[in-house]
Amino acid sequence: MKTLKNASFFVLSMFLFTMISCDDEPLEGEFLTDEGGSELSCVQATQNLANASATYGTTSAGDANYTVICNAYAVALQDMINACGDDTGGIQTILDALDCPAISDDCTNAQTATANAETAYNADTTNATLCNAYQTALENEITQCGDADGSLQDIVDGLDCTTVVATDDDYWPRAIGNSWTYNSLNGEIETYTILNTETIDGNEYYAFDELFDTPSWLRKSGTSYYVRSIVSGEVGGIEFTSTPIELKMIKDDAVVGETWQSEVSYTITYSGAIPDVDVVATYDFEMIERNISRTVEGVDYTDVIHIETVVSAVGSVVTVQYYYAKDIGMIEYITDAGTATLTDYILN
Repeated sequence: MKTLKNASFFVLSMFLFTMISCDDEPLEGEFLTDEGGSELSCVQATQNLANASATYGTTSAGDANYTVICNAYAVALQDMINACGDDTGGIQTILDALDCPAISDDCTNAQTATANAETAYNADTTNATLCNAYQTALENEITQCGDADGSLQDIVDGLDCTTVVATDDDYWPRAIGNSWTYNSLNGEIETYTILNTETIDGNEYYAFDELFDTPSWLRKSGTSYYVRSIVSGEVGGIEFTSTPIELKMIKDDAVVGETWQSEVSYTITYSGAIPDVDVVATYDFEMIERNISRTVEGVDYTDVIHIETVVSAVGSVVTVQYYYAKDIGMIEYITDAGTATLTDYILN
């Protein structure tokens, strides 16, 4: 097998060199999609195969990374056939002659675990627990699959979970007994108070008596503030309630212009014979201003952040402007229907 391997590597290298050096002629062939979702041209497939074949040609069968490298080489060969064609059948002959060991289930499982850990960590890079979990997953993937090009180790070396700390800023203080009183949209004075803490799905929340007329819970993870709500009420004598909705309302380390999104699916249940309604809504958030001053109800607030929220659901779009003062909470929000302003607050 080693003789065939060396011969195939030499022949393929010559083939690749010939194709890449023909600068005056376009490479024809189909376009396929790479793992990132972008189109892979014949030129790109050729370059990828040149890299894969070079690595394969210098790796012995006893190398710890051989399985991953051999399978990557096989994928590159197939991509080359798909993108550029193989009129002579030469590339297919090399592919058929490969006898790569199968990637073990342990490797596949390790790769899946790393992908999941990476997603969780990227959602909250200030969380030391998530950082350490990601690092552990990477190290396990290296053990199970190898690390042919050293890219996994580079990621591990770039992580510093010991310095991951949450910001000291707090734009929605959480403590039992904290309350905020607002001149609401309808002109009435309404007070919202944190009554206790509850653990839901493993997360600790601070429970309000209600928040803007809905049962609500608040938690903070790193620099992100999440509000969980159940929408309920009555319209024309018909009562309705929703399944829980959770939104990332604030990302207090976001720079001006930075955006984030919460996409939620929930079900509204009505009284009587009205069937349930499933709703998918998208909440787009953007940090509009930071460290500004704002006067609300005659009080001057500093260290204020301004976040715009655009809600898209069932064919409608609603835009809301929120203003939060550091160490105080929400001081104002503005909708097309009117404005709610903070008139008093108690913080413990």
